[in-house]
Amino acid sequence: MSAWFGVRNAGDVPSPSLLLYPDRIRENIRRMLRVAGGPPRLCPHIKTHKMVGKVFLGNNVNPHMVMMSPDGRYVVTGGTRANKAFIIDAKTLQLVKVINVDIAPEHLSFSPDSRWYYQGNPQGDSISVIDMVSLTKIKTIPGFAEPLNVTFSPDGSKAYVGNYGAHWVGVIDVRRHELLKKIQIAEVPGVAKLDPAKYLGEIKGINIAAPTNDGRYLYAADGDLGVVGVIDPREDKMIKTIRVGKNPWRIYMSHDGKYAITPNNGDETISIIDLQANKVAATLEAGPDMTGVNFAAGKAFVISSTSGFVYMYDMNSLRPAGRIKIGTNVQLETATTDTKEEKLYLAESTTNSVVIIDAKTGSFEKVANVGLYPWGTHIMDSKDNYCH
Repeated sequence: MSAWFGVRNAGDVPSPSLLLYPDRIRENIRRMLRVAGGPPRLCPHIKTHKMVGKVFLGNNVNPHMVMMSPDGRYVVTGGTRANKAFIIDAKTLQLVKVINVDIAPEHLSFSPDSRWYYQGNPQGDSISVIDMVSLTKIKTIPGFAEPLNVTFSPDGSKAYVGNYGAHWVGVIDVRRHELLKKIQIAEVPGVAKLDPAKYLGEIKGINIAAPTNDGRYLYAADGDLGVVGVIDPREDKMIKTIRVGKNPWRIYMSHDGKYAITPNNGDETISIIDLQANKVAATLEAGPDMTGVNFAAGKAFVISSTSGFVYMYDMNSLRPAGRIKIGTNVQLETATTDTKEEKLYLAESTTNSVVIIDAKTGSFEKVANVGLYPWGTHIMDSKDNYCH
């Protein structure tokens, strides 16, 4: 019996030729539709680096951060100028709900079970709580000071909020959606001993309380105080303070759980913290205006937003490993790393592009015309999803 793909008149077919089997093609399409759930899910693989669609949110929206729910059903963003939250169906790429929130929404987070979407509103000093079952805002939690990033505990019972306008981390009881406690990272020195113009002016406090990979501890960098506080979430108290460089922006965890990095924009260095010893293992030179750190191929990639460079560091030797020049007079934003930890997807807002960096070789390509002023990227299940 001949194979199904055999050609009866092979001698009459020009060579080389491309043979198509329509019945097989139709059946494969039917199978893909069943697996994907419909035609809109048949998007090209991320390796093709092709745009698969855009969602128009409205005029003067200025979406700040985007995130996909853990169950993959929705994509959400906060419109900073619109004072609204936008909910997009990830399957159809349709905008399904627009919800009024507080003033100037920026950073956001999902509970692990995808039930709650917490939208931070820095200018409103609040967190908006959105129920992802009813797609409605059920509460506004007040009492914060310029809240930025939100971190849920692994079991979803608590959420930790970095307050950039203060020096404490807020603890939310997720069952009641109430501010339960404030964890002071360090004592603020007396103003007389410091620069009054600095410490009585705009506060540069805490961006995020970032969890270790196992969720056992939280690490929070304080910009004004130049320290990283280590929090035990079992008792919600400080257990260690680690001195780093000047004006640390926030902290980023390596994927192997061994180290954490703070970009210190006050002195253009990075501090590499040994998470086992809870001390700085290395302080290395970096660039100005750092906005993010990604990990891939045994290296750390530090984004210097205004210089046009991405700085690389070998995470085995804890030494510099060169830098990648993305361009001249370009503004680099933030990046995500693919789940294979092979490529970085970096938003570049000057030319409206996403820069795709090969982590092993340092080479890169650009996907142009992704939308005006791209601010960041997001890949589901990436270990490096973050915002400014």
